[in-house]
Formats: sequence, C-alpha cells, structure tokens
Amino acid sequence: MLSLLSDNWRLVLSMVLALLIGWNIRVPVFKMAILKNFVDKPNKRSSHTGCVPNIGGIVVFLAFLCSFLLFVRFDSRPEFQYVLLGAILIFLVGIYDDLLEISPRKKVKGEMLGVLVLIVGGGFYLTNLHGFLSFYEISPWVGIPLTFVGLVGLINAINLIDGIDGLCSGMAMIDCIFFGIWFYYCGHIEYALMCGVLTAALIPFFLINLFGKRSKMFMGDSGALMVGSLLGVMAIRFCETDINLKGICAVEAAPGVVFSVLAIPVIDTLRLFASRWMRGKSPFAPDKRHLHHKLLTIYNGVHKKATFTILGLNLLFMAFAYIGRDWRNEILVGGDIVLFAVMFYIVDRLAKRKLAQKAAK
Repeated sequence: MLSLLSDNWRLVLSMVLALLIGWNIRVPVFKMAILKNFVDKPNKRSSHTGCVPNIGGIVVFLAFLCSFLLFVRFDSRPEFQYVLLGAILIFLVGIYDDLLEISPRKKVKGEMLGVLVLIVGGGFYLTNLHGFLSFYEISPWVGIPLTFVGLVGLINAINLIDGIDGLCSGMAMIDCIFFGIWFYYCGHIEYALMCGVLTAALIPFFLINLFGKRSKMFMGDSGALMVGSLLGVMAIRFCETDINLKGICAVEAAPGVVFSVLAIPVIDTLRLFASRWMRGKSPFAPDKRHLHHKLLTIYNGVHKKATFTILGLNLLFMAFAYIGRDWRNEILVGGDIVLFAVMFYIVDRLAKRKLAQKAAK
C-alpha cells in the first residue's frame, strides 16, 4: 500500500509518524530513566545542576528508525541499509557510554567501526573536491582516509556542542532542513525523506529539552553521536551528488557550502582541541571554553538565550554559504574561519567583561 503513495505523501507521512512516535514515547523513556537511575550527574563540563535523565537519544533513535524503515524505498537506495547499520552501531556506542561511561579512546574506536560501515558498505566517501586547493577527482586511496577522518571528527564535534539545552538538536534540525530542501528540489527524494524524518524525530526532544520542566531529558551521547553520523552522510552525499548536476541545482563550491553549514561545531571543536594541545592537555579533557559556555556567561546562565543566539549565528553561516555557493572553495572556507574568529572574539570579550562586572560587585 505504501508503494502506491506519491513521493510527497511519503515525505509528509514519514515526518508525521516520526513526530508522533517521538512525542508519545518521551514520557515512558523519561520514567524508565528515573526508575533505573539513568541520569547525568554534574561534572567539570556540565552547564546544569542536579541529576537529569541522559537517555533522550532513545526518543530520537526510535522515532527515526521506525519511520525510516517504514517509508524509505530501499530498492532504489540500497546503501541505506548501511546507513542504518552504521547509525545503529554508533548509537549503541553512545548508549553504552551514557550508562557505563567508557573512556574517550574506546568510544572513538566504536565510532570508527560505525564510520567504516558507512564508507566500505555504503560507499559514502569523497571522490571529488570540486577544485578545493586545485583538486578535483581524487583516488579512493585519498578520498577514503579523508572521509574517515572527517566523519569521525564531525561526529565528535556534534557531540561536543551538546552542552546546553536545545543546542545540538536545534542545530541538527536546521542543518537537516538545509540539506533536505536541496535534496528535494534536486529530485533526491529518499535523501530528502531521511532529512525530513530526522528533523521530525528531533522536534519532540528539542521541545522537552529546551522547554520541559517536569520531564526534561538530555540527548546524551547516544543521540548526539547518531545525529552526527547522519549529518555526515548528508554532507558526503551533498558533495558527491552535486558533481553531475547542471543548472540551478549545481553548486560550484559544494565542500565550502558543507563547511559553512557545519562551521560552528567544527571550528569551535578544532579551536578547543588546538587550545588544549597547546596547554599540554588531552583534546578530550573537560572544560568550559566552548562558544556556548561563553554565551552562558553573558546571559547569566539562561540556556534559551544562548541556544537561540547560536542557532541564529548558524543561519548567518548558511546565508553566507548560499551567497558564496559559486565562489572558490578556499574563499568560502576562509570567510567562514574569519567570520567565526570575529564572532568568537566579540563573544569572548563580552564574557570577560561580564565576569569582571560580577567580580567587582
């Protein structure tokens, strides 16, 4: 019966189903977390007080999985079976860490396994850099390692921005909408459906995470890592699908556009890793030097203000990507770095001024 549905109806119904599943299982998952004591306790990198359930990723995962399995056409996109397998493996790594707290090294090894499934099984790796640094077609011997490092890095970057209410889920929704609109407009319906289903699955969690009081939950590593892997799939497919497109769907600077869309978590993570390394610390050492921590200082700890500020900045980077979609990749990437540097400098100065004002009282 589902095969008789038009693509538009499949897209709409898949999103509605994901939304309904997520909304209706949120309370049972919350109650289970409280009953089993699956909670996040404050630590050095926490931006909250008290114990909060940390398995909200289960809500996103089940809503996405059920709707995706029901509505996607695997016969036209056989690589999607590896998307699901890779995402499930990465989700399991995340839920294991949420419940038992494994070491960063072991967690990254699990992520690597999931990424290998995406690359080797699904064929999700770069074959063309669209002229970035004067490179066009590249050998799999270059494209596969480059993609491997990029995907593992992106997954961790998305996980590391999951530090304040609504930020990770909100940014992921915006990114999914960006990729989904492009896939839909260019006729790649199954990828548009994947973006739409993930967006709909994230909506219930975003609402309870940012606005919930009695049933508030965190996404945890299970949700953030899985979402990061799916965003990586969208990013790779955006770059690869664009190679053979002509006319209005063609984007000259596809890698630069992807970098712009994901600029805030990626640049902020690279900045932090470099800073920690220069101070002789582990890249994964907890601290409160993220962009969102600076904004929390400015807004006196109000998560909603910090979250919506960063989401607004994310839209600014997307607007820059749209304007510069046919520029050289180097110009677009360089512009992103300069834009982020200026933005972070202003935020950092305001945060230091706020701390000085508090100290003077």
